[in-house]
Amino acid sequence: MSKKDGIISAFNKLKDALLKSETEKLNEIILDDYRGFSLHGTIETKDDIISSFKHGGIKLSEYSVEHAEYEQFYEIALVTGKGKIAGKYEDYEFHHTVLFTDVFKYSDGSWKYFRSQVTEIKPPDMSTNVH
Repeated sequence: MSKKDGIISAFNKLKDALLKSETEKLNEIILDDYRGFSLHGTIETKDDIISSFKHGGIKLSEYSVEHAEYEQFYEIALVTGKGKIAGKYEDYEFHHTVLFTDVFKYSDGSWKYFRSQVTEIKPPDMSTNVH
């Protein structure tokens, strides 16, 4: 398997584990020093993600990606694209369209989730448009 194939595989394993709320797999895929920036502007750690997806936590119904690009720079890889996520947390249902950058680091023979940044794309407010 080429390193690029390994990056694509690691990204798909991450998506799959999030969709299935598989915290054991998330624990394997995410580096201990992971840090991410959520669509709400908060900093997330590995523990934050795993605890959010434990039984009774976040349950995703959709995680789709468009226009994904994969770039590798030695032991670091970037995955960028546009995604849609939807699901439920307790009684709150959510649907978000986002632009994302995920950073993977080659560690102990495989690609691991290292950093992430997500920005929500909101439709323009048509009430403020001037014609």
